Amino acid sequence: MASGTDISRAEAEAAPRPWRQAVVLGGGYAGLLTARVLAETFERVTVIERDRAPRAGEPRPGVPQARHPHGMLARGGQLLETLFPGLREELSARQAPVFDFGTAYRSLLPTGWAPSAHLDIPLQSCGRDTLEECLRRRVTALPQVETLDGFRADGLALDRAAGRVRAVIGRRLAPGATPENLTLPADLVVDATGRSSPLSRWLEAAGYPRARRLAVASPFAYSSRLYEIPDSARDHDWLCSVEVPFLPAVPRGGGILAIDGGRWIICLITRDDDLPPADDTGFLEYATGLRNPHFAECVAEGTPLSRTYRHTNPGNHWTLFHKMPAWPDGLTVLGDALCTLNPLYGQGMTVAAEQAVLLGTMLGERAAAGKPAGPVARPFQRRAARLLRLPWTFSTTADLAADPSRALSLGRRLAHRYLTGLLAVLPEDPAAYRRFARVQHMLDGPAALAHPSVLLSVLRHCAR
Repeated sequence: MASGTDISRAEAEAAPRPWRQAVVLGGGYAGLLTARVLAETFERVTVIERDRAPRAGEPRPGVPQARHPHGMLARGGQLLETLFPGLREELSARQAPVFDFGTAYRSLLPTGWAPSAHLDIPLQSCGRDTLEECLRRRVTALPQVETLDGFRADGLALDRAAGRVRAVIGRRLAPGATPENLTLPADLVVDATGRSSPLSRWLEAAGYPRARRLAVASPFAYSSRLYEIPDSARDHDWLCSVEVPFLPAVPRGGGILAIDGGRWIICLITRDDDLPPADDTGFLEYATGLRNPHFAECVAEGTPLSRTYRHTNPGNHWTLFHKMPAWPDGLTVLGDALCTLNPLYGQGMTVAAEQAVLLGTMLGERAAAGKPAGPVARPFQRRAARLLRLPWTFSTTADLAADPSRALSLGRRLAHRYLTGLLAVLPEDPAAYRRFARVQHMLDGPAALAHPSVLLSVLRHCAR
């Protein structure tokens, strides 16, 4: 897939596209990334979104976690900069800090403070609304892309005989006007509508079998609030600070992220049966009860910019579309519409970026070979599933282990016991922590945690 580095932007925009029309369902983060990659091989990309575009600085109503922290892993930051060159600079101009994970990101693990040392893992933190605003402006500036806000998709025009999707059917709901019925023909339809995706229901109604859905509940919930960073905190030697919960021993935790506009977003995390209070006094008392002293300091010193927002963690859900015996050509699904991961681990946005890049790469290969776009759908779902296996295992193993009533498989039991031992040695083993951090940020595979030096450190701890 061309990324803007091998040919000029003008040349890329003028290059002929082999296919005519793509439709993206959903104009949020995953939908915008998808539109960006589709613009390289389609003459026209129509992004349809139920919500109206929000005003600057306001979250989009369709994002249930918009008012809570959104962590972008280092791998995700790399992919965004490849798709949108200069994005990091643009966000920096809006005071979104860039920092090294090892020095300016303080982590209080269940077993002690993580080592503080330069890890060459650059991160940037910003509000979800700011990131989407920048992405939306860049994507809608592409000549191939048009957006239809206020569009409710009601279904797909499926040709069962040909085994493919022909169009998206829906209504455009203009304020104060009669709904306008529309049919949008498409060579490719991408569902990026998020966790409330109606795709399974549409396929069932068209006679396709129900896709199997995996679900693993999360025991956590959280409350978040925005604060203005006071002048007294400008000389802090950290920009983000977290306390990592780990059930059953550490049921509470949270995160403080310095984001764009000179703001903190402070999030308190706990079991879903122990929600933090929403009033000022209760929020401060709850923060004071954490082991990480940064929470009490920041809540006491910061000036609140919003009320407190609570959110119950939706847990993990993966619809196994890649295992369906039949799948229509011209239809793909990615992001949270395919798999919702526990947001506590910060993987979702990076995984969605990986899926969008994968789709763009596969379409580019088909375009170069002179093949139609529609048949890319089924192999894409299979390859997207392979991308999901490790994030899914990482996210769900910890959540399953937190529920004593659930019986874990032997593999998951061993993985959880190894993780428990690893967390115990990280505070005193900078080399192991470096490997752990690179795996956490999806820069290296999990095999890095099986390095002999790490294994030996964990075994020594177990022996003690």
